[in-house]
Amino acid sequence: MRIFRLALLEMPVKLLPLRKADALEGSQKSFRITTALIMKIASDIRSPNFSDLNIPVEFVVLHYTAATLERTFELFTSPASEVSAHIVIDHDGVVYELVECLGGITKRAWHAGRSRFEVVTGSGRQLVEGFNDRSIGVELVNLNGNIFPYTEAQYTSLFALIESLKGRYPALQSPEAIVGHEQIAGFRGKADPGRCFEWDRLFAVCYPGQGAPSRTALCGEQLAQQLQLLVSGFGIQREPGGVIVMPDGIPQRFFSLLSSLLETALSREASVTN
Repeated sequence: MRIFRLALLEMPVKLLPLRKADALEGSQKSFRITTALIMKIASDIRSPNFSDLNIPVEFVVLHYTAATLERTFELFTSPASEVSAHIVIDHDGVVYELVECLGGITKRAWHAGRSRFEVVTGSGRQLVEGFNDRSIGVELVNLNGNIFPYTEAQYTSLFALIESLKGRYPALQSPEAIVGHEQIAGFRGKADPGRCFEWDRLFAVCYPGQGAPSRTALCGEQLAQQLQLLVSGFGIQREPGGVIVMPDGIPQRFFSLLSSLLETALSREASVTN
């Protein structure tokens, strides 16, 4: 792998109160410090799965891969899969640009599918549809973000990535522009980036003083616990660096199948609710 650029970003960080009561009593204290975020970008993997159209960038959509990095590359570089994302961030924080977006021009990747979301604007709420036409898709390598936490290296690179993109695409200056796949396609059972993703942390670092939009996980606590028990029962374990250890005999497609089952269950719940 060839690392061709090292981006060093200086960002203000707002320290959040330790207790909710502090915030309610108005005693929250904000401090502005500077942190250096390093983003390592690799250019050796490209996806053929994109439309040769320059799109306006109004949103960033976060996903989890439900597969290893190697399997993700297999899918995103196979024309038969008809799926892709602009960016993949591995456990170690290395950022892979598979579809053009980092240079200020963004091609249309195939990551969102049927999608819609009500966006808060100055005049109220507006329904936005078709997120492939207006967003950058970012895949975080994680077999299931409703079970497994993301790594510190992934957060560091993601925050640096968002800060970099904010400098190139004005619409991303608002925290409302950062959404999960579950916000825009939860009606289809999409549940990423999932319960383990730290939304409040992202907004505090990347949008200090601008508040944190609601980003509720679609997968409920009880269902997440059932998933965890299922995974533990198969002897699957997570190492500190984020790598998942699979016992012999467990197929590599296990987590892709698990995500499909989760999507089916959640889409049924969504249809009943609606």
